[in-house]
Amino acid sequence: MKLAITQIVLGVVIVGSLVWFIGWVEWNYSSYTRLIEDVEVEFHLLSGWIIRMISWKAVSLVLGLSVLGCGVAQMLKARGLKGAKPL
Repeated sequence: MKLAITQIVLGVVIVGSLVWFIGWVEWNYSSYTRLIEDVEVEFHLLSGWIIRMISWKAVSLVLGLSVLGCGVAQMLKARGLKGAKPL
């Protein structure tokens, strides 16, 4: 039962950190505009990292949901077996 709760918490943490990254960090770093001697220059900081970032997000989402799903399945199995009578 403790392992199931730990897996559920870790799954929520992984998915939550992904949502936090997309909503807070990536939102601010998609492009950076800077004034240099009255000339506006726009830098795209993640232009070379797009494929790696997308794959990292996909792996994080799949990992988080699978850990969360395994934790829920394990908890349901443990609760179902607790009340069951042995054969």
